[in-house]
Amino acid sequence: MAEFFRTEQHGETLLIAIDRPPLNALTFQLLEEGAALLEELAKTPPAAGVVITGHGTAYTAGVDTKAAAALLPPERTRLLRAVNSFAAALYRLPCAVVSAVNGHAIGAGGIMCLASDWTVIADTPLKIGLPEAKAGLPFPAVPTLIMDHQLGPVWRRRLALSSMLLAPQEAITAGLADELAAPDILVETALTRARELDSQPSFRQIKADQRRKALAELAAIEDE
Repeated sequence: MAEFFRTEQHGETLLIAIDRPPLNALTFQLLEEGAALLEELAKTPPAAGVVITGHGTAYTAGVDTKAAAALLPPERTRLLRAVNSFAAALYRLPCAVVSAVNGHAIGAGGIMCLASDWTVIADTPLKIGLPEAKAGLPFPAVPTLIMDHQLGPVWRRRLALSSMLLAPQEAITAGLADELAAPDILVETALTRARELDSQPSFRQIKADQRRKALAELAAIEDE
């Protein structure tokens, strides 16, 4: 039974919610569970895609820095591997993947948005960004690869080096999100987008074509 993820079937679309109160901060246990869930989904992808959101008031606050600070060296290595595995599994999903950003999306939360095919962000006072430099957590290899392929070079430099956090409309300008939605229709909007994307006959082939180079680089990282 899943400990950190809630899943709900909405027709042929699967809704996945990260569930680790209060801010859905990520631990190696959560990331390993999430990677296993996504890897299993990849074997038989939902016919109308996947929507990922956060349970409660946050999408995810990123890696739990307090928990990470208490880890012994072997556990820190395990955390790094778990971040890479989770990000890789999300990026590899062949079906439509839509993020429904219901609250703060920090660090790994921003990477999850970049790994998605479409991101709907709540029109509410939330913040999203990639503040690893400020947190003292250099980007692991797979998140770096995702940023390189999915984020424009100017905003990649600005976000990664300054640790700035963006409001929803700013996130759309930067390329971290694609559209705004009122909080009360956020998830329904995301479900609709997933269905619309995956209903296109050539969607999955075009997605695979667009990510072919990145996925080859990802395989090389994993072989090292």
